[in-house]
Amino acid sequence: MLIYGFFTAIFNILTTHALLSRRKSIPYCIAAFILNTLFVLGIIIPSMKYIPNLTIVKYVVFSAAFLYVIYVHLVFKESIQKKIFTMLSICILSTVSLYVAVITMRLFTGTIDANYHDHIINGFRLFLQLLALAAIHYKLKTPYKKTLELVPDKTINFMSLYPLTAYLVLINDYPTTFPHFRYFDPFYEMVVFIVLIVLGYFLVFEGISSASQMAALQYNYKIIENQVESQRQNYKRLNESLEQLYALKHDVRHHFSAMKSMLNEKKHEQALEYIEQFNQNELSKTTPTLCHNFTADSILKYYFSIAANKDIDFRTNLNIPEDININPLDLCVVLGNCLENAIEACDRLDDGNRKYISIASQMVNSHLVFKIINSFNGNIIKNGETMQSTKNESSHGIGISSIRETVKKYKGNLDIRNTKNEFEVDIIMNINSTKYM
Repeated sequence: MLIYGFFTAIFNILTTHALLSRRKSIPYCIAAFILNTLFVLGIIIPSMKYIPNLTIVKYVVFSAAFLYVIYVHLVFKESIQKKIFTMLSICILSTVSLYVAVITMRLFTGTIDANYHDHIINGFRLFLQLLALAAIHYKLKTPYKKTLELVPDKTINFMSLYPLTAYLVLINDYPTTFPHFRYFDPFYEMVVFIVLIVLGYFLVFEGISSASQMAALQYNYKIIENQVESQRQNYKRLNESLEQLYALKHDVRHHFSAMKSMLNEKKHEQALEYIEQFNQNELSKTTPTLCHNFTADSILKYYFSIAANKDIDFRTNLNIPEDININPLDLCVVLGNCLENAIEACDRLDDGNRKYISIASQMVNSHLVFKIINSFNGNIIKNGETMQSTKNESSHGIGISSIRETVKKYKGNLDIRNTKNEFEVDIIMNINSTKYM
């Protein structure tokens, strides 16, 4: 019966590959799976051979099978909490498939030779897992990965209590006639129990999905709040500029009279000095227009003022058309998150280190291309697939995920790279891929 267990392990691993994000090469995965399988078999085979108590054998086998968590930890990108939650879910799916196969087999007990019961049950179990794998690959893979990316680990820790409890109960009710199932006579209560487990899992995933949606809504609210704040700052600067303009208009005749008097008296050096001082008035110190696109200009000015207050050198070279086929909120998500991350990275630098942010953009045919470069301390904290900053965990990972989803919406590309002391984000967005105007 070990051959069935081997194929079950393969199906479980393939299902894990469908639900999580692989970070290793295919040859590495194959080698790791073979080594992990040999390690598991090195525990299972002696226990089945030398331990007479089948109940103990059952628990040893299930415990050894869970050691595939080593493979999962080495191969996939997500955090260990999300890996364990996914693995528990797949183990429950595999065990429930077995119970469904056993219950189905009991309906045809009188028409099939008892010697074939175990083979038919295991074969039907693998068939059910194959169907589940196909459904997961084509329907559930993308939304599951997106949900995992948004949900913080604390939520996953809490939600993992249910699959852990359900899995332990399933193991406890597993037949002590292991590995022979023809002696296992499931009761109708077991059918109800399996239905309850499935319904409970549905509620768990609904809870996780709701948590991810709430986190995304909170993050989007923050983006909109920042946009409103940037507009408020723009209006404030506009009012200040108007007041300065009125004051300048009132005093300009006095300035011209003074300069005319100096020039008439041939005091050219004093006149030039006076003009230089005139050019350095408060009006010339206001933040200039950074690009022609109103939305982008508002966001950039907002973070420009923050960078100035933190002594961060903020350089721009932007070419964003005034009328562009990109939703202003999408532009806020991309620019706002990138600049916020850049400012946070600069803010974590020790005093004495140069703090700088450089953002450039240009139109290349129908593509809007961004390049954001900033200094940072070289420390990258990764939580699974996402890069962690000093943000609180509730919003952790949502920013990068939002950028990725927005760029994907415009059939673009997001590339993140870093050197020892410099962080770079490259973004390409196809403005003809969707209709906004």
